[in-house]
Amino acid sequence: MKIAIIGTHSTGKTTLVNKLKEKLDSLGKKVIIVQELVRHCPFPINEETTIDAQKWIMNNQIAKELEVDHSNKILITDRATIDNFAYLHRVANEETSRNYEQIAFDHSSTYDLIFKTQKLNIVAVEDGLRTTDEEFRTLIDNIINHFLKKHQVKFIPLQATTNYDVHVGDILERINV
Repeated sequence: MKIAIIGTHSTGKTTLVNKLKEKLDSLGKKVIIVQELVRHCPFPINEETTIDAQKWIMNNQIAKELEVDHSNKILITDRATIDNFAYLHRVANEETSRNYEQIAFDHSSTYDLIFKTQKLNIVAVEDGLRTTDEEFRTLIDNIINHFLKKHQVKFIPLQATTNYDVHVGDILERINV
């Protein structure tokens, strides 16, 4: 099974992925995580990002997911090509955006389940990497929502709460664990 956790930055995806893995481990499930790759990107990110940075992130996301053998395991991705594309779309010209949109949404069919975090009216916590700018976070969230709708991607919106136990419970219910 392959599960994607998507959403704009600073909405709790990484914390949720780690808590979900912890719970699944305690239930005896074998879990593999593909962490978000932006933390390893050699190019500028956030508002100063470049098309090269976003291509690097998306291409590496796909490559990392493809190299993981998740037979008889649960693969959880902290981000997916869907939200990677939102950042790319913001800085790409029309042709590049169109090409990567096709790649991102073709690849999105490889996820068995997609869960989207909600951008709450909570100030993002500075983590030394991601911007806390609210307008930027909202813009990315709006782009993600636009393309999810445009491509009619089936996804499960997570409840608007910071209670990760609720999110983990909702996900476990969906994956029948």
